[in-house]
Amino acid sequence: MIDICIIGGGAAGLMLANSLPPSLSVAVLTKEDPFSSNTALAQGGIAASIGPGDHPASHAADTLSAAANHADAERVELLVWEGQALIEAMLSQGLPFDADATGQPSLGQEAAHATRRILHAGGDQTGKKLLQHLLAKTENRVKRLPYSSVLELIMHDGQCTGVSVEDAFGKRSFIQAQHTILATGGIGQLYSQTSNSIAATGDGLSLAFHAGAVLEDLEFVQFHPTVFTINGNSCGLISEAVRGEGALLIDSEGKRIMADVHPLRELAPRDIVARAIEWHWQQKGPVFLDARHLQDFKAKFPSIYRNCLHHHINPEKQPIPVRPGAHFHMGGVQTNEWGETTIPHLYAIGEIASTGVHGANRLASNSLLESLVFAKRLAEKIQTCGFSQKELFFPLIEPTKEFLLPADLQMRMTEQVGILRDGVELKKFTSDFPLLRFDLQHYSGQQIKEIHRYTASSLIAQAALFRTESRGAHYRIDAPPVSEDWTGKTVQLSVNGVTIGTRKLQHKETVS
Repeated sequence: MIDICIIGGGAAGLMLANSLPPSLSVAVLTKEDPFSSNTALAQGGIAASIGPGDHPASHAADTLSAAANHADAERVELLVWEGQALIEAMLSQGLPFDADATGQPSLGQEAAHATRRILHAGGDQTGKKLLQHLLAKTENRVKRLPYSSVLELIMHDGQCTGVSVEDAFGKRSFIQAQHTILATGGIGQLYSQTSNSIAATGDGLSLAFHAGAVLEDLEFVQFHPTVFTINGNSCGLISEAVRGEGALLIDSEGKRIMADVHPLRELAPRDIVARAIEWHWQQKGPVFLDARHLQDFKAKFPSIYRNCLHHHINPEKQPIPVRPGAHFHMGGVQTNEWGETTIPHLYAIGEIASTGVHGANRLASNSLLESLVFAKRLAEKIQTCGFSQKELFFPLIEPTKEFLLPADLQMRMTEQVGILRDGVELKKFTSDFPLLRFDLQHYSGQQIKEIHRYTASSLIAQAALFRTESRGAHYRIDAPPVSEDWTGKTVQLSVNGVTIGTRKLQHKETVS
C-alpha cells in the first residue's frame, strides 16, 4: 500500500507531489512518458496579477466576465488571490520566467484580460519549462510509473482504495492507495482536430463515472481558435499570445474577418473568435493568422516558428493557415474547493476537475494557474486526513467480454458535438452512442481504454443535449440566446442519471 496515487504527471499532478511532505509515499502514473501531457504543450503562459497597477480583483473580474455568468465567484477569488501569492513564491524559487531589461517578469497581453498579466517562460514554451521545473523538484520524492494505463478505480465500502493498472507489457495489477488523485488532463483527442497531447482522451471522466462520482459542466468544451491546420490536419497550436502581440485574422484576400464581429476583434473571448473562424471556413473559405508585421517573431515564439518551418510555412513571410480545434475542457469531475470529489478518498485536480473557476468559457492562461493553486490546496487538505494501513485483497478476473470502439466516433464528435451544435444532431449522436456503465473488470486492457473514449464522448454529448441554451463555449444553433432559466444552473451526470445543480455566481460578501 502507498499513501498517494496520482494519475497523471502534468502541472497539477506534479505540483501536488511537490507540495506533499517527503514522509509520504507517492506514485505518479502516466500513460505515456513524463513529457506527454498538455502541460508540455502549453504555450500561452500563466495569468497572475503581479504587475504594477494590477490587482487580483481585476483578474477576478476578467475571469468572471469571460465565464459567461457561470463561474463560481468564491472559487475565482481563491484562484486569483492564492494564485498571485503562489506565482510570486515560485518566482523566488527560481521558476525561469522571461524577464525584461530590468530583471522583472515580462508580462504579455491575451484575450479578455484588462491588462498585461501573462507570464511566459522560454517565449512560447511555458508549459515545457514549468514541467521541467516540477520534474526536477520531485526527482527523488516520487515513484514514477510511465506507460501505465489506469483501467479502473477500485472501490470498497463506497470509498476509493486504489487503481487497476496495465503496464507497457500488458501486465495488469492493482495499486492500493490511501488517497487516489485524478490528474488525467483533458479530452481533446476525442475530436479529430485538437491542440492536445495524444494522452488527452478523457480517461478521467470515464474512470470517475464508472466509480459513481458526479460530473458537471461537461458540455463546455473550449475550442482554441488558432490550431495550425494544413489539408485538414492539425499541425500544432498557435498560441493566443501571437494575437496578443498584434497578429491579425484574415481571409484569403487579406481582409480581417473579426472587424465586424466583436469590438475587441482578434482579442475577443475565445468562443467568439473560434465560432467566427469556423463559420468563415464553412461559408466562405480558409482563415489565416497574419504575423508578418510582428517584430522578433522567431525570438518571441521559437517553438511555433520551428514548427511552422517544419511544415513549410515561414510565419515572418507567409500567413499561417488556422482553424479551431478542441483545446480545453471547462467541465469535469465535480470537486469542492479542496479538490475532493463526491467519493471519499478520490480527488481531482487540473483540467479533469470541475472547480467552477472557468464557468462556460475559460479565460486565457488561467488553466496552468488553476492546476497549481488547487494542487497546492489539495496537498494541504490531504495532510489533515488520517492514514490507515489496512490491506485489501482484490482478485484479478479473466476478461470474458468484447467491445469494439466505433470507427467514426472521433469524426462524429467533431461534426455533431463540436463548435456549432443543434438538438437534432445531438439526439442522433446520443441515440447511436448511448451512455452505458460497463463492468470493466470483464474486459481486456485495450478494450477498457476504448471504453473510456466511448464513455467520455457520450458523457459530453449527453450534457450538451440537456443544456437547451447557448452559453460561453457551448453553442446551440437551435437555441442561440443565453437563457435566464439556465443562469446559475449546472448539468450534473452520474450513474444515477442527469440532475440540475446550482452555482454561486456571487461572492458571499457581495450578495445583497
